[in-house]
Amino acid sequence: MRVLLAIVHYFKAEEGSTHSSTDSHRREQRAATLRLAIDSWRGTLGATTVLNIENKRFERVRGAVDALDIVVLTNGRDHLLDEEHAKARGVRHVAVAMENPRMLGFSARRLFAEARNAYDLFCFSEDDLRIADAGFVAKIMAFQDAFGWRRLLMPNRFEWNPKGPTIKTWIDGDLRPGATERWRDPLPDEEFLRLGPTTFRRALNPHSGFHAVTATQLAHWIRQPHFNDGDASFISPLESAATLGVMKTFPIYKAFGPDAGFLEIEHLDSRFSGMTLPRA
Repeated sequence: MRVLLAIVHYFKAEEGSTHSSTDSHRREQRAATLRLAIDSWRGTLGATTVLNIENKRFERVRGAVDALDIVVLTNGRDHLLDEEHAKARGVRHVAVAMENPRMLGFSARRLFAEARNAYDLFCFSEDDLRIADAGFVAKIMAFQDAFGWRRLLMPNRFEWNPKGPTIKTWIDGDLRPGATERWRDPLPDEEFLRLGPTTFRRALNPHSGFHAVTATQLAHWIRQPHFNDGDASFISPLESAATLGVMKTFPIYKAFGPDAGFLEIEHLDSRFSGMTLPRA
């Protein structure tokens, strides 16, 4: 299994800003978050080491995937990528020039299209997401094997926040009725799917800040007239780059209810779980 991961990253300090990608007070935090996101992929899916106590030596163990190439996409020099850390982790830095930096995520589509014959799985990720499950890719492929390439599985995104309503909070709950129906309705499908003990539901909120498509799915997506349309009408350009293109192309599912942890990804922030809201 050959995997290409594109992490979309932007930072440029702006006076008085409170947004994480432009808040000067969060510069070091954002830089550390990007390093952690990179390390989570390399450490979770890449080669690992076992301490052989009997023979007093470290032994290398093959990774969960055969090859993982990581690319960090930035808008020119507006970034916090540590070049030394990137080199140590085998990360390739690709700088593009976007007049509107909020559209940066759309450049991942060109990267995927150019590499479409070189990989089995193409992953898009925002720069503050962390994985910790060595079976992450295997679960995506198991869903494909069970339900076919015309359906897409997204991870459930969560925050770990001891000050939240509970320590762990799933942050992408259902959107208001009608928020996605104009893209969902042209792709009718089952509401629920089951794989062994796990239940999946057609996502009422398909956003995860992430998507992963197989080579077969990417080829199908590229053939659609909307592949490079730059449509940013789902919430904002940030959410649209991560979600709208695949939502126009595939019915999107997520593990549902108590099974939400089947495929999950951590949002390295607490701004959603820290919201002041009623607690049921």
